[in-house]
Amino acid sequence: MIPATARAEQTAESGWYVVYTKPRQEERARENLSNQGYTCFLPTLRVERLRAGHRVVLAEALFPRYLFVYLEVGRSNWSTIRSTRGVARLVEFGGVTARIPSILIDALLEQPAPQKELFAVGEQLKVIAGPFVGIEAELLRLYEARDGEARVVVLMDILTRPQQISLPASAVRKAA
Repeated sequence: MIPATARAEQTAESGWYVVYTKPRQEERARENLSNQGYTCFLPTLRVERLRAGHRVVLAEALFPRYLFVYLEVGRSNWSTIRSTRGVARLVEFGGVTARIPSILIDALLEQPAPQKELFAVGEQLKVIAGPFVGIEAELLRLYEARDGEARVVVLMDILTRPQQISLPASAVRKAA
């Protein structure tokens, strides 16, 4: 959020600007800019992934390769931003640095981080490993086994009859 002193002293040129980062270095750029005294905002998305057969929830950038920085004209040294680790450049359109309305940043700050699940119930999956390779199935349930491994229960037609089968989550992917 904009510090109270910044809101009071905000000029027509001061505000939130868009920083374009190097690939997968949004967090690094945010941290380095914050260490230099800049106010930064990196909206994130909570994403479920499989790591070594286990479900983990990670925070990923909502807008990959972009973050927002609050700059004050006359007070902020904009030239240091370009040489900050993780930063590629400030976003410009026609030679004018892209500025974001504060109301948009405030709206993003008020929203809870959205979550993207690994698979959704009812989703069509395709088996990519094991004895059922190539068969498409409907997801009924996603759970963790006692050993912590993520597993899925799917409904698939085997010998013209629907069957519920439990498989490791790593053995399926979303159907195309």
